[in-house]
Amino acid sequence: MTDTKFGNGKLLAEALKEEFSGEDEVKIADVKDVSPKDISEYGPDVLILGGAIRAFRGAPKSKKWLTKLNKILEKSGEKIQYGTGFITHALPTDKAQGYAQGHLEKIENASMIEKTYSELLTARVEAIKGPIFPEEMEKAKAYIKEFIKWLN
Repeated sequence: MTDTKFGNGKLLAEALKEEFSGEDEVKIADVKDVSPKDISEYGPDVLILGGAIRAFRGAPKSKKWLTKLNKILEKSGEKIQYGTGFITHALPTDKAQGYAQGHLEKIENASMIEKTYSELLTARVEAIKGPIFPEEMEKAKAYIKEFIKWLN
């Protein structure tokens, strides 16, 4: 799931998807286009929630979407086994860490996600509208490989 205004989150999600094996069914969607109810009915094993730091606010749409998903899952008794996330940002990476931590904590605090990966991916964009720095895409590929190892 992404919250992408300029397409950087979707590009990052697609790069992460490429690292999964052909045996894994990976779907990419924007939180504006897919309701939490739809996801709860689909019943994924893994949720990777993307977002962006905009106007010094850390992924508010993604966080709100996750809160709704968690409430729906609580009512149904369904759980998602694993969760992690990523954020895109134009800030220097060290300045983005607080926002990243808040995004990760939101995922960790979702009671219906059983296990959360301890790292969150941050990907810096060259300007407000992007694109993502090439070295950040390489970092993303390494991140998702480690995440996949953790899943197995």
